[in-house]
Amino acid sequence: MAKKKKSIDYSSQEIIFELEKRQEKLMRFNPNLQEVELKCLDEGAKGTHTVAFAHLPKEIKQLIKPLKK
Repeated sequence: MAKKKKSIDYSSQEIIFELEKRQEKLMRFNPNLQEVELKCLDEGAKGTHTVAFAHLPKEIKQLIKPLKK
């Protein structure tokens, strides 16, 4: 039986970027679902939300999942 990949925790790293005019911090990446969990750093925002990996900026994608040569 295939081994399941667990989510990769990025909360200890300061990966902060702008997405849809909001400051977001990368918290976790789930390779099975190709989703990332983000925390909004703007005032008044609470909690975390998930976004598809494809919606991230190219620079952030390369940090999370670099191309293997």
